[in-house]
Amino acid sequence: MSREGNVAKVVRRVIGIIEVDSGTVVVGDPAYTLPSVEDGKPGIDYAAVTRDLSEKPAIQLDDKPVVLLSNFGGDGPYAVIGEFEDGEFMRAIIEFQPLEG
Repeated sequence: MSREGNVAKVVRRVIGIIEVDSGTVVVGDPAYTLPSVEDGKPGIDYAAVTRDLSEKPAIQLDDKPVVLLSNFGGDGPYAVIGEFEDGEFMRAIIEFQPLEG
C-alpha cells in the first residue's frame, strides 16, 4: 500500500528461465560467488555447491552471504517470476514446477 492508503498495483510476469542440472540453485551476489582474476579471488568451488544438503530446502553456504536451494524436484527448466509494485521491481520468485516443453 502506498502512503496515501491506496492499494499498490502489483504485476507479476515471467522475467526469465533458469535451467537446473545439478539439483541446486545458488542465490547470491556474483561478487561473492564468481572468480575474479583482477582481485585474485577464486570464487566458489562447484563441489561446495553440489554437496549433500541433507534434505534441507535451503542452507547458507559456509561463511558466505549465499544461499543454496535444493530438494525442490530436481533438474529442468524453471520460470523466474518478477513481481512489480507500481512499476518498481520488488521480488523474484522461482516457480519450482518444471516447465512443459
